[in-house]
Amino acid sequence: MGADKQLKVFTWNVNKAGESRRALWEVVRREEADIVLLQEVTGVPADLQSSYNCHLVRPRYLRGDKAPFGTAILSKWEMDTRPFLKSQLGWVNRIQSQHHGWILESEVTTGLDTTLRVVSVHSPAFPISAETLQDADVAGIKLANNPQLWFTEILWALLRDSDTPEETNWVVGGDFNSSVLFDHPRDRGNGEIIRRMNALGLTDCLNHYRDGDVPTFRHSGGSISHQLDYCYVSTGLLERLTCARVPSHQEVFGPTPKLSDHLPIVCEFDV
Repeated sequence: MGADKQLKVFTWNVNKAGESRRALWEVVRREEADIVLLQEVTGVPADLQSSYNCHLVRPRYLRGDKAPFGTAILSKWEMDTRPFLKSQLGWVNRIQSQHHGWILESEVTTGLDTTLRVVSVHSPAFPISAETLQDADVAGIKLANNPQLWFTEILWALLRDSDTPEETNWVVGGDFNSSVLFDHPRDRGNGEIIRRMNALGLTDCLNHYRDGDVPTFRHSGGSISHQLDYCYVSTGLLERLTCARVPSHQEVFGPTPKLSDHLPIVCEFDV
């Protein structure tokens, strides 16, 4: 890849936004990102559907019914939406297939002479039930210090057994519902989630660029302390990262009603 072109990636949990939440969609339009990852989206405005190729899936809850919102990948370039994430463990593939949409993938062929493997992640704030696991052997998948299994571990198992060498360009972004602050006063494995991703050669752009966690979530009580949202990329893209940012709290959390309870993350690369 040359260094004379730009790639912009945008990820946002839009808090059940539909087409009518105009101020929110103005932020998306303003950024004019090449790749847009959305979580908790109920509808994408028609003009954005005309500007982007749009892949949106409503995931299924563990009990089987579909969520009232979806996970989406929007791309200015051609997308192959056939699933490519596959684990060596059959039970992991079963969960991914039966509840597809919490982890949504597409392969994007860019106009920049490269291919991106793109994953939009919405790890729900509930663990995977024992009934769903159906006596699966979770040893080696479960976090060391957490009694429950979460979709972050399903994501890791899928990525671990996928092609993630340095020459492959990966973008894995979204709402992980995980914060290192959840590990205090007792370690519950949130730091392990990050270490696992790093061991796969994937690094969060925001944390890397800002040299530390950046809070992205506003709690219902008003506190803003947890980074729940991430944009992980493979080494080749990380080396070309020129900026990773979030808008001001006032812009997103200040209006009444607020645009979302999450901040979007914007990452820019020289490619």
